[in-house]
Amino acid sequence: MRLLHIEMWIGDRWHRVLRLDGKREYFPPKGGSWDDDLSHELEKFLKDHPETFWVETIASPHGVYVGAGVPRLFRLVPAG
Repeated sequence: MRLLHIEMWIGDRWHRVLRLDGKREYFPPKGGSWDDDLSHELEKFLKDHPETFWVETIASPHGVYVGAGVPRLFRLVPAG
């Protein structure tokens, strides 16, 4: 098994997620994590935040606001 990172589609490309912020914060592990762990945490976060939340990525370290109606496209990719 390989360690994975979470990426989100923003604009015209995929961005590695550093932090998800809303009613609670979630920091994906910097070195990556296993599929089940990341999938569970991501699903839990999105369920808790059905309308809006904040995403910090490698390309956007100051964050991007994700509002209602914005597609929430995530994927898990190999770390490293």
